[in-house]
Amino acid sequence: MKHSNPTGKNRFIAITIGLVYIWFGALKFVPNLSPAEDLAKNTIRQLTFGVIPDEVSIILLAFWEVGLGLLLMSGLFKRQAIIWALVHMVCTFTPLLFFPNDVFGEAPLSLTLVGQYIMKNIIIMAALLSIYERKQQSKKKDVPIKNQKEGFAYRISLGRNRFKKAS
Repeated sequence: MKHSNPTGKNRFIAITIGLVYIWFGALKFVPNLSPAEDLAKNTIRQLTFGVIPDEVSIILLAFWEVGLGLLLMSGLFKRQAIIWALVHMVCTFTPLLFFPNDVFGEAPLSLTLVGQYIMKNIIIMAALLSIYERKQQSKKKDVPIKNQKEGFAYRISLGRNRFKKAS
């Protein structure tokens, strides 16, 4: 029986989330192109008590989203990128509190298009949490991780040994 490759799946998930971040972020660089622009401006205005002008806040958000997308797609600073993406995702739910009339429809539990736009982020959060890798903790007290079999240097040496065997 063939075993699945969780690392490959995690990589695919990170790349696809990164692509979504780049796409949605890039739209915010062009005025009136993103369907979430007004919602984002209003939410940031509420969160920052109006300190950051709308035109600046949307550009900062665009850089944040595109930057996160690039980090997720490249795999650079993966843990930090996932943490910042989760922070971003939590912030996307604040309109539920600030602008409930824009989020919820007439019937119970019905959502407007804005509400649906926000709620889809639950899936992104779940995917981010599924690919998040905790830092390895030393199993033995006072022994640095680099001296244990789980350390980075050990994994590199295993990779080198496999490469030598293949040659």
